[in-house]
Amino acid sequence: MNETQMKELARREGFDNAEFLGTNQLQFDSALRRYCEENACGNYGNNYACPPSCGTPGQMEEQVRRYDRALVLQTIQKVEDLTDSRQIREARALHNERTWNLSDRFEAEGITGLRIMAGPCTACSTCAICRKAPCRFPEKKASCLSAYCICAEKMAESCRMPYWCGENTVAFFSMFLPDDGKLKEKEEK
Repeated sequence: MNETQMKELARREGFDNAEFLGTNQLQFDSALRRYCEENACGNYGNNYACPPSCGTPGQMEEQVRRYDRALVLQTIQKVEDLTDSRQIREARALHNERTWNLSDRFEAEGITGLRIMAGPCTACSTCAICRKAPCRFPEKKASCLSAYCICAEKMAESCRMPYWCGENTVAFFSMFLPDDGKLKEKEEK
């Protein structure tokens, strides 16, 4: 499956935009970690995929830089009220569900990779970290753009995707970073 086919599959899965970007084009800013530390979402220290458990900003960047490229995925959704956290959570959940569905389809084609989501990991209703137990689904654990300290606005600009989408509209971003060794092997067949 080549890049064009992967982007087309993403659009069929319901993404408004899907573009490949070299990981060398991603900008990281460790100062973004403060948004996680403010704990507005309540997951700081309460989710294996969130800080501080997921790793330092440097470790997270290093993890991304192991890959050559990323498929940046975006959904743009209308909501009645931007201040209604329930509506925002539902829109983000739909975006992340599409990301999981798409990455599962890639895996069915033999393309494995790293998933970076919009918002905290929700593989479990309550993360095992809260019981001081090991992660129950390490293969489903996925951190968000904020945990990686990726500058989402600059990423969107590099992909020519809108970041601010207008009144009562939210845009969510996630990424799938294919393991190029597996991808190249698949394309050669």
